[in-house]
Amino acid sequence: MSTKQKVYPWLMILLTGLLMCVMVDTYTGIISLFLPPLVKSMGASLSVVTMFFPVMIISMAIAVSQVGSLIQKVNVKWFLAISIIVGGIGSIIISRATNLIIFYAMAILLGVSSGFTGLVVQGIVINNWFAKRKNFAFSAGSYVQTIYLVILTPIINKLIQSIGWRSSFLVLSMLTLVIGIPSALFIRLRPADIGLKPYGYDPKNLQQSQQNSNNKQVKIPKRAIIFSVAFFITLLFFISIQFASNVLQLFPTFALAVGFGPTISGMMPTIQTASDIVITPLFGVTTEKWGGKKALPFWAIVGITSMILLIISNNMHQVTFALIAAGLADIFTVLLGPGLQVFAREMFSGESFDLGMSYAGSVSYVVGAFAVPALSRIYEATKNFNNVFYFVIAVLVLVIILIWIGSKNTFVYKVNKNEK
Repeated sequence: MSTKQKVYPWLMILLTGLLMCVMVDTYTGIISLFLPPLVKSMGASLSVVTMFFPVMIISMAIAVSQVGSLIQKVNVKWFLAISIIVGGIGSIIISRATNLIIFYAMAILLGVSSGFTGLVVQGIVINNWFAKRKNFAFSAGSYVQTIYLVILTPIINKLIQSIGWRSSFLVLSMLTLVIGIPSALFIRLRPADIGLKPYGYDPKNLQQSQQNSNNKQVKIPKRAIIFSVAFFITLLFFISIQFASNVLQLFPTFALAVGFGPTISGMMPTIQTASDIVITPLFGVTTEKWGGKKALPFWAIVGITSMILLIISNNMHQVTFALIAAGLADIFTVLLGPGLQVFAREMFSGESFDLGMSYAGSVSYVVGAFAVPALSRIYEATKNFNNVFYFVIAVLVLVIILIWIGSKNTFVYKVNKNEK
């Protein structure tokens, strides 16, 4: 086996992970550090400024809905590079923006660019490059993002305090371009594009050979995927994970509301992020060893456990339980990344994976844009965070049921003789 054959599959994990870092993680995650100075600079309320997120996510959803089919028709490296350049320009303009109209307009640019370079593209590329150890590969891509966030978050926080939000945002813009463009130009959609085989490819494996043959000979109609039972189950799974994972956004508010104070309010998301260093690789190992059908329910139960601990911490007013829960709750970020990829891979294969992941992802992004307001509304209506956690538990139970039903309803496209 050549060095190129050994290295390239893992290089694709690193490069697609870096694209996720400089676009999606930067402009949906790290950008939250800029909210206080943005509120002051724009002279608007927090609720008005944070409309940036729904605008960006809905734009991302529209882009994601086109990725599955579009990526098959374009030169992927240039497609990704142009998307990065557009996102970088949008970011630079935000660093100079003086009114909310420009701010929201650039949110659209960043959303489209993130949709074209984000989770779905990463899933499609990794799925193509790995015949074996796909679940581990999905998690490895997420681990790149974890390291990026752990390193960059405190640095950007310090920069905002020392050089101001505009100069700090410009730093993010430069990182997007300097890291994103070279990464994009080295990515290849399929190993065959450069004369290689997927990692672990075995020509004697009839299932791999048949899938490879079908991908070349048959184009699966979109309707066959969208109106399949497998797609409906996948869509519900994606939406459920979107809703459950957004409970993380309410951890600081929960800590303040129950009287734990601002220190614990800051510690909960910090502990959750730090736990990702351990949980992400464990997720990769377990999904690879047990398969998604067995591993995903286990990790959903871990999420349920974290919610139970939060309920106990609320009832007993015990900070320790809340901090332990925050650590375990990092599984929500993992389920929202490689978890979606693993489940989609269990439900679809070949070209159907590309389209199924793309369409389910686009709809779930739109729903996810309104998850935090919906969860907040539960708290506001009942004046008790326990009801939010009970709701998340119910959603995770639904997730486990969907995994069981999905295992019996994977997508199979019956090829007519006329299509060959």
